[in-house]
Amino acid sequence: MRGLWDLRMKTAYMMEEMRRRAIDTTVEQMKEAARRYYRQGYDNGELTASIRELEELGANMEMVVEIELAVRDEVERGIING
Repeated sequence: MRGLWDLRMKTAYMMEEMRRRAIDTTVEQMKEAARRYYRQGYDNGELTASIRELEELGANMEMVVEIELAVRDEVERGIING
């Protein structure tokens, strides 16, 4: 019985790690899409799609909004200063 419980715990841990890696990858994609959007004023759906994917993965949406706003501020500072 202990072996089955260990297997379940290991599987749950692996699934959580996969979810976290997917969130990290999608956050990076979202950042790039947000940079393009704020620089060019054009979104071909990548930003919206990545935000939707993060929501489906169970990411903290407050964190997602904060990251997007940070990218916007970064791009605006770059435009103003550069």
